[in-house]
Amino acid sequence: MSILKKKAILIGCGISGPVMALFLKRIGIEATIYEAQTQHRDDAGAFLGISPNGLNVLKEFMPLDEVLTDFTPGKMTFFNARNKSIGEIDNANQNELYGAETVQLKRGLLNKAIREVAIAKGINIELGKKLTAITQDEKSATAFFDDGTNVTADFIIGCDGIHSAARKSLFPNGPKLSYTGLLSTGGFTKLTNVQDLYGSIRMTFGERAFFAYAISNLGDVWWFNNISRKKEPSRNELTAMELNQLKDTLLDLHKNDPEPIADIIKSANKVEIYPVYDIPFLEKWYKGRVCLIGDSAHATAPHIGQGASLALEDTIVLAKCIRDLPGLEAAFDKFQALRQKRVQKIVREARKVGDNKTVPNKFQQFFRDLLLPFFVKMEAKKMDWVYSYKVDWNEKIS
Repeated sequence: MSILKKKAILIGCGISGPVMALFLKRIGIEATIYEAQTQHRDDAGAFLGISPNGLNVLKEFMPLDEVLTDFTPGKMTFFNARNKSIGEIDNANQNELYGAETVQLKRGLLNKAIREVAIAKGINIELGKKLTAITQDEKSATAFFDDGTNVTADFIIGCDGIHSAARKSLFPNGPKLSYTGLLSTGGFTKLTNVQDLYGSIRMTFGERAFFAYAISNLGDVWWFNNISRKKEPSRNELTAMELNQLKDTLLDLHKNDPEPIADIIKSANKVEIYPVYDIPFLEKWYKGRVCLIGDSAHATAPHIGQGASLALEDTIVLAKCIRDLPGLEAAFDKFQALRQKRVQKIVREARKVGDNKTVPNKFQQFFRDLLLPFFVKMEAKKMDWVYSYKVDWNEKIS
């Protein structure tokens, strides 16, 4: 499309928003990010996995050393409830094969690092701008905010995550979030005598729930748990839970599981908890002059750690489509065509892994533990096509 003096509105200043703005700036489009929060919450949330396919996008704008100051390695080892090793997914040769290596990063640290690069490059970020509506015509799109203001630009990109206000405004009758039957908890803590466990994420399919933990390069314990619960929690139910009540629930779930799981839970002074959702596949990711990316368009459950990486992939592909194709509709349509098949395949894989975390009865547990080693080996072999995805910025899209 002709990019002369074009302007864009980006909704959401998470991981994908600043990177999308940087790619747009690279092709001569002035993008402003509008964020609902009134201040940056770099201490909120737990951590996320980011693999070579996502890290290689970040490398377009920053050395990875800037975010690898506090992390855990991405190698995964799997155990059953009796602490028997049932498999691993190694990342020892990822640097050689893909140019980067899977890690776990604190969400806030990653958000801050990306945002600071964007600000240094002149990207404007406005806080306290909660989107309430979007309108558009043949020449422009307008975003309306709950403070009574509005702003108009050539196009809008929704980067505002799984609970996307942009998606709701664009497709008010579209598919709703789908609760997966799992709650996720997690956090950070400190323990003595665990430093020899550094090197991998230790994932345990416990007797009644799934639990994972890893030791960071700074010696802290990062952990998360998945609780099987058929009934979707009400809006404020989880936020109202007291820390001690939540810890007691987790301790009861894992009372028969291997050490040091109980000690990790007992030592936690803060626990994040949230329901795990995904979105039934959207038929379209765009409408007119508005396009969705990342979790706004194709949220995936976190079980294979691809949400952030998929969002980062989206940013470079969409920017190339806007750069190379003659109009917004052609660019948005090509973007979805290039991304949809891959994204949906990964979403299905995440759902499959999540299904293995739900609580089986004793009979099912026996066969789960019997078959899990084979399942883990198959998943490890299948990840090459995920990690090897790399977009050449200089290659034209036609």
